Amino acid sequence: MVFGGGVRKPLEVVLFCAVLYNAKEIKTPDEIIEKNFGKISAKSDIFPFSHTSYYVPEMGEHLYKYFVGFDCFFIPDKIVEFKLKAVEIEDSMLKDGKRVINIDPGYVALEKVVAASTKNFTHRIYIANSIYGDVQLMRKSNSYEKLPWTFYDYTLEPVLKFFEEMRRILKVKLDG
Repeated sequence: MVFGGGVRKPLEVVLFCAVLYNAKEIKTPDEIIEKNFGKISAKSDIFPFSHTSYYVPEMGEHLYKYFVGFDCFFIPDKIVEFKLKAVEIEDSMLKDGKRVINIDPGYVALEKVVAASTKNFTHRIYIANSIYGDVQLMRKSNSYEKLPWTFYDYTLEPVLKFFEEMRRILKVKLDG
């Protein structure tokens, strides 16, 4: 759809959250997620978050991660609201000043997967309210391809299958 001056209205995207948690502190992250983001419509396998020790000093050992998706379609700049909500949840659950859960909202668009971040970096684009967009995967030749900065866990086969399912859900919505 073209508006005056050639400005095009963006297509809707679909919401997902990457959920990293300390299994000794939180047994069922889904309850927290659904209370704040809505009913989960898709979920990846849960896997040990052991490929890096980056979060261990803050979150401790026994870290697990998974991805959840929702039937929540929106214009991409709304990701800022979802990320700010995630930070609020994380802060409300601090234990001894440290996080026990890390929730990273993002979206699947037809051509890419974007994670929201509070941290600036060379490849991250500022959106608003101290939130940046970080393209993690690009769509090429009918599959997702990683970029030089793509997080390792976004490249795992079960996670790529999850993103394919989220893209399928989005495509049905946009075609419908």
